[in-house]
Amino acid sequence: MQCQLWMGSLEPNMTESFIMAAFHRMGQRPLAVKVMRNKFTGEPAGYAFVHFQTDEESIDAMHKLNGKPIPGTFPVVRFRLNTASREARANMQTEREFSVWVGDLSPDVDDYSLYRVFAAKYNSIKTAKVILDSSGYTKGYGFVRFGNEEEQRNALYAMNGYTGLGSKPLKICTAVPKPKGAVTTPSSTPTTASATYSSGTGDQGAAAATQAPPVADAAQVAAAKAQSDELALVEHKRTIDVDLMNSEFLNPELSLWDSLEASQWFPHEVVEVH
Repeated sequence: MQCQLWMGSLEPNMTESFIMAAFHRMGQRPLAVKVMRNKFTGEPAGYAFVHFQTDEESIDAMHKLNGKPIPGTFPVVRFRLNTASREARANMQTEREFSVWVGDLSPDVDDYSLYRVFAAKYNSIKTAKVILDSSGYTKGYGFVRFGNEEEQRNALYAMNGYTGLGSKPLKICTAVPKPKGAVTTPSSTPTTASATYSSGTGDQGAAAATQAPPVADAAQVAAAKAQSDELALVEHKRTIDVDLMNSEFLNPELSLWDSLEASQWFPHEVVEVH
């Protein structure tokens, strides 16, 4: 039960067998799929849990498939996957985050290719995510999350300008978690993303290592966290006081006419000239 993924954005006609077949067509072999249902109506709740043999298989599937079209869907529905075990969720909420923002990603870069490049150099990689727009196309940037701060700091310099992933050199800077209650503003790239660092040795290398790393703004991290599994309930029932609203609307108008009458002012069209 620990080796499982949460799968969201499901259509009502997506059954367990349909989802299982979709994973098989994408080269994955989950053990079981459980579509969750509303306990009152019995209707599909729009999400499911997909169980794998090992945690490694589930994480591998998540990075390979996230954002890719689900076979057999039209209009196209894309895989939306996340870790599902309680332990994984608890760890993600309590442990410190060591993440980097990765910019200048070309359209051919997906979660898995981003994950493979960083995982080949760093052992503590937790997740890699390319941010997509509402149509499923890449926005040109993503995030890589580390379990070790030292590796994250090393990646800021060693991976900045890296070539071999997509068609452009990578831009790397620190990703800072969004403070709770902060207001986000739209932004496609952090203002410090263009900063470059020396990879020299000796005094030059030491000087480069002491520079403050660039920081991605909170809006970028908010975009990554937009893949949240929980859905907030929106209150649609609102009591409307019609009398109060009418009163608020009419009072300024009545006050104007009362003032005009008190001033004994009349429009010149109705004043009789003798």
